[in-house]
Amino acid sequence: MADKDKDFVHLHVHSDFSLLDGCCRMDRLMDRAVELGQSAMALTDHGNLFGTINFIKQAEKRGIKPIIGCEGYMVTDHKNDEKPGRENHKSYHIGMLAKTYEGYQNLSKVVSDAHVDGFYYRPRTDLETLAEHSKGLIGFTGCMQGWIPQLILRGEEGEAEKAMGQMVEIFGKENYFVELHNHGIEEQIRLIPELLKLAKKFDLKTVASNDVHYVKGEDWAPHDALLCIQTGSKLDDPKRMRYDARQFYLKSRAEMEELFKEAPDSITNTFAVAEMCEVKLPFGENNYPVFSMPPEIKSEVEDNVSYLKHLCVEGLKDRYDADYQLEEKRSEDPEDKIRILSERIDYELGVIAKTGFNDYFLIVADFMLWAREQGIPVGPGRGSGAGCLVAYVLGITDIDPLRFGLLFERFLNPERVSPPDFDIDFCMRRRADVIEYVREKYGRDCVANIITFGTFGAKMVVRDVARVRDLPYAEADKLAKMIPDDLNISLEEALAKSPEFGAEYEKNPIAKQIVDTGKVIEGMVRNVGTHAAGVIIADRPLKELVPLTTQDGILTTQFPKDPVEDLGLLKMDFLGLKTLTVIDEAESHIRKKPGLGEFRVADAPLEDEPTFNLLNEARTIGVFQLESEGMRRLCKQMTISNVDEVIALIALYRPGPMEWIPDYIKGKEDPSTIKFPHPLLEEVCEETYGVMVYQEQVMEAARRVAGYSLGGADILRRAMGKKKPEEMAKQREIFVKGAKETNQIEKKKADEIFNILEKFAGYGFNKSHSAAYGIISYQTAYLKANHPVDFMAGVLSCELGNSDKLAHFIGECAEMEISVLGPDVNESGESFTPLEGKGDAKSSIRFGLAAVKGVGDIAAQVLVEEREKNGPFESFTDLVERVDGKAVNKRVLECLIKTGGFDALEGNRAALLADLDRAMGEAQLRRKDREAGQVNLFDMMGGGEDDAGADSAEFSPNNGLPDVPEMDELEKLQLEKQLLGFFLSGHPVDTLDGLGPLLDTITSDELEKVEDRRSFRLCGVLADIERRYTKKDAKPWARFNLLAKEKDFSLPMFTEAYEKYGVKLEEGAIVVVEGVVSHRDGETRMTVSTVRAVDRAIAELAEEVTWLIDPAHGDSEQFTSDLFSHGERGEGGTLIRLAFAKPDQAEGLVVETDSRFSMRLTPESFREWRNREPVRGARVVMRDPEAPPERPWAKKG
Repeated sequence: MADKDKDFVHLHVHSDFSLLDGCCRMDRLMDRAVELGQSAMALTDHGNLFGTINFIKQAEKRGIKPIIGCEGYMVTDHKNDEKPGRENHKSYHIGMLAKTYEGYQNLSKVVSDAHVDGFYYRPRTDLETLAEHSKGLIGFTGCMQGWIPQLILRGEEGEAEKAMGQMVEIFGKENYFVELHNHGIEEQIRLIPELLKLAKKFDLKTVASNDVHYVKGEDWAPHDALLCIQTGSKLDDPKRMRYDARQFYLKSRAEMEELFKEAPDSITNTFAVAEMCEVKLPFGENNYPVFSMPPEIKSEVEDNVSYLKHLCVEGLKDRYDADYQLEEKRSEDPEDKIRILSERIDYELGVIAKTGFNDYFLIVADFMLWAREQGIPVGPGRGSGAGCLVAYVLGITDIDPLRFGLLFERFLNPERVSPPDFDIDFCMRRRADVIEYVREKYGRDCVANIITFGTFGAKMVVRDVARVRDLPYAEADKLAKMIPDDLNISLEEALAKSPEFGAEYEKNPIAKQIVDTGKVIEGMVRNVGTHAAGVIIADRPLKELVPLTTQDGILTTQFPKDPVEDLGLLKMDFLGLKTLTVIDEAESHIRKKPGLGEFRVADAPLEDEPTFNLLNEARTIGVFQLESEGMRRLCKQMTISNVDEVIALIALYRPGPMEWIPDYIKGKEDPSTIKFPHPLLEEVCEETYGVMVYQEQVMEAARRVAGYSLGGADILRRAMGKKKPEEMAKQREIFVKGAKETNQIEKKKADEIFNILEKFAGYGFNKSHSAAYGIISYQTAYLKANHPVDFMAGVLSCELGNSDKLAHFIGECAEMEISVLGPDVNESGESFTPLEGKGDAKSSIRFGLAAVKGVGDIAAQVLVEEREKNGPFESFTDLVERVDGKAVNKRVLECLIKTGGFDALEGNRAALLADLDRAMGEAQLRRKDREAGQVNLFDMMGGGEDDAGADSAEFSPNNGLPDVPEMDELEKLQLEKQLLGFFLSGHPVDTLDGLGPLLDTITSDELEKVEDRRSFRLCGVLADIERRYTKKDAKPWARFNLLAKEKDFSLPMFTEAYEKYGVKLEEGAIVVVEGVVSHRDGETRMTVSTVRAVDRAIAELAEEVTWLIDPAHGDSEQFTSDLFSHGERGEGGTLIRLAFAKPDQAEGLVVETDSRFSMRLTPESFREWRNREPVRGARVVMRDPEAPPERPWAKKG
């Protein structure tokens, strides 16, 4: 209970939800209020109610009465009048508090209206809106930026009096207060006597306020830094926004009394205001919308409960080909399928009706039906909803809960009612269409996105504060990188955990100031965002239920997810799942094939042998959930033989359950090793070989052993997961008692079983979720095993714009012996397109036009549509004339030329580029003439009709391409890398005439098998070079990707090597790197010690070259003479050897040569000698890299 002598009610307080202005984190603010003995407080953030629910919960937790308010922005003309420029625009501050729940609703409407309809630089309300929604509100004259204070400061006392009269008329005399401020600012001191006069004239009460923007007096500096972060200013900028005084903190009663001696009533009146405010928000109520039945069905059913049952009865026919039976007509056989289905439908519908969620199911079923009718790919389910039979027969989910043993109570527990939550996956490309349907159906003002709040993390706050202090970037970066990368680590924890960070804090005064400022700011709200999937649906305008704002023009709640749900609003998660788009793409390709026009992978058999072979061989790149290295290893170990094992695999591969994987595999391979804790659990654990993989198994075990209802078993499962000792003791007692009463199991054995269940419940996975995702995994594996080209085309199409992923999956295509061909204007679709092989040729995939950087979706669409409408393009000039030059502009054409899009029409890319301007210019002239109905000059030159067709594909009689040398292979590959994101038609290493692969001394397979340390050497192209500095002493080092022929390697080059070779790191250069690969603590690490340009590396590393010569060739003698003449110069370190063999001889005679015969071998010289006619072949031996140096700490033998 607050001490009356210390108590005071602050009515003007800004938290961190006054974005980047309030420097009061809610927990610190409330703790300080408790320290000061304050019994109530109002929250009045700038123009929003973002923090309201957080504020209420934090205040009530500490016994402080929360008062809901807002400091709004008001204009005195109409908020939608013509808007002047920012410098001429004037809005005033106005304080508002909710006195009653109706007042809270009106405050919410005023604030929502300001954001949705009145936003102009700020969310603005006006006098008209205030008058319309003033009931239940308390108003204040506000701070120095209020309407009336500003009129007084401008010397317009008469206007101030008129304004006061207007505000009294809007709020009522008893609900309008004159607010006094004194932060030591001259204008405020001038205002106090004038405001007191007006208060007396209008018989209004005064209240003393401190405009709280930070918690304690010393927090003025962090607040000042926060203002600079908001405005992008530096602390030492004299022209920046700043607060003139340092008094904007949460003051004690004594401090407030000292400031307002001339108005003592203004102190006590704050208590009167607090007592006037009694608002209780309707937490826990159900504000779900009511589903509106289709008019044609209203005559058949009386209400939504009956309609839901009607839909379920129809759904039973579709899903099971079974007719629902009334109870009196059901078979007495408990195993009868129709009886089981009818009973479960009745049970689930009873629970749904009792808990009040009929409309929820109808709403979800409605938009799911719409999505399916529109051909929008929908996931089979996600989370516990897959355990609901009603959801399955309504088409909300696509997993048969009876086939997979899924439990309804895991989704909706009649003994512990919490709102059901269907998380639904849609194709990522069409998710927005479903949300748009919902907006149209329920009304745009009844559907909203959900706001999220980004907060300052430890690293971010250090960087931000360092920036406003104008610390050089390198120093700020160095300080921030000293903070460990642990998730949600605080600065205090970082100081304790990182000796380096702690030492810097102690010895560097600037670092100390930055960190101390950061400690105050960290955790505060930095920015707002939108929930990735959540959408709120209501059956009335949402502003009547929650405050709203807009983001990118879309209605958005001002409360985040949890408060919105606490207030009983319906939240739906519309999730975008890329894999559904992959499946949809693959299915669309497959359906174009003869006899497969109705193909749906959902109809595929669940016992497909090729699919299980693919899984057991771990060929799962691109397969949903199963493509990580760990998952692939596990696939090989498990020898999967049914879809249930795929489901188990997904549930087991997580921290915790991983320890049971050996038991699961052992039980599968040798059933005699399976041990059940009790015979009653044998049936429960049989499908998972004695291991309790799923939460549903724990629930079923409790039911069988101790007589729990499934609802009660779900409560037990939750308790075991949370591990609360008092709750566990209570559940143990119930379990032991139930085991005795149900199965005569003694306490000792019952305790043993309980302990086992507790162990598994802590890590057990939701089987409904695992089953739903396991089905998607199986479906993608089925597609890859049975329709590999169509599937991989779908995978690639869904990675447009992500060159790393594209390169990864194109590599997988190579492993599958599927060729991925470059773009072609006559064969490519917008996305990647499968091409059927003709004759003996294998099927392939053609690169999508939209996947070429610089082309884009619109140009790709224009090209494909023109080709499909009017036939293939006959030449480059034909294409340029036929397509819109705005959509397919010069840049688009350049990108297509450079990536080979015209290679099939015109072979010389360089010549096309040189001719591009002329071709486009003539095409434009020809289009203009045609549109004007004129005959083109070049057509006239053609003579008669017989020549018209010949000229139609070419612009002028002299349209030969310029005589320009073709690009060399390396240039082509570099352009492919630039525009496609990777090398497609080859690899730069291929331009080394076969010498590149000879330099490599390790493969990716060998890399995985390294046990200790060994040297390696690789040849490849440098990419993504990042130059960095060590945290400890700021010494340079680098990390880069080496694009080798076999795969890409991410490699570090530490300081010692960097100082020697760092200058040689050049993006796109072909180099040879050497280093050490080691395996420690289950991890393989590679470090680079040398980097050499490829020409130099070959010259230094080629130990000997043996030239195989045809002795019968007429030039063989001349070749030998030239070679020895060259070798006698001794210009390089590569020993020359000769071998002779005729074309019909498998083996040749090797001639030993003198060691003085050597040459400098480079790709160019090798190519030159290799191309001489007598040479049948060549063998080059490369030196091995030196063994790695011994570690100084290595154990001595």
